[in-house]
Amino acid sequence: MNGPRFYSSDINTASYDLGLGRAGPDVGDDTPFYLQLAVEKGNRVLELGCGTGRVTVPLAEAGLHVTGLDLSPGMLREASAKLARCPAETRARVRLIEGDMTEFRLSESFDAVLIPARAFAFLLTPNLQRACLSRAFECLRPGGVLSIHLFDPRLELCLPGLMRGRAETGLDASTGTTYRVEVLFRENDTLAQVLRSTWRFSELDASGSTLRSEDEQLVLRWTYRFEMHHLLELAGFRSIVEYSDFHYSSAAYGREQVWVCEKPA
Repeated sequence: MNGPRFYSSDINTASYDLGLGRAGPDVGDDTPFYLQLAVEKGNRVLELGCGTGRVTVPLAEAGLHVTGLDLSPGMLREASAKLARCPAETRARVRLIEGDMTEFRLSESFDAVLIPARAFAFLLTPNLQRACLSRAFECLRPGGVLSIHLFDPRLELCLPGLMRGRAETGLDASTGTTYRVEVLFRENDTLAQVLRSTWRFSELDASGSTLRSEDEQLVLRWTYRFEMHHLLELAGFRSIVEYSDFHYSSAAYGREQVWVCEKPA
């Protein structure tokens, strides 16, 4: 997958689960949605863009066998640390792999493939999107299910030019570390449907002073729903359904795109 890698800063990966700096509607807990989806199809799950194991670990705790793939070594380190605190039977049900969701090859087949948390938006061209969907289709068993979560683009936020940033501070109760995340600015490329924003991640001391900080650039592609439906059809998927949240609400402008589709049996 081409393009900058966002999760290279260890402050970014360590603070990821706090959800700082991620403006937009609160999507709530998506884990029950993915758990129900996977359980209905079997117990072998592939999660692409598994990150810190935020979804991976609860699925494994529920008895599913989960393979998590991510391009960021730092995110996988966080996931491994999270798993290390789990019982042995949970750890035995998880396999973590460093890899690219557009190029991976796995010998086994899965009952469900999940791409949560808008990770699909890191694919910056339709060709990369199609490559990812092709890999997902290949590794699903006949009748298996794919689910992808994306943000639904709001047109007033997709205009060309610079947009002002924002900042949030949060405490990681598990470590006692305070983090500050600032989105310094965002710029949209309306032709490529790509947004670029610069983020500053800081670790603070007890007085609120900065101990250290690191900058990264986040680059994402927004995808319109008719495009996404067409991409899924081109990849061979059928029974394509879109929801606007993780409570099975109908598609709605400006909310979320939560896609569920099947590989023909």
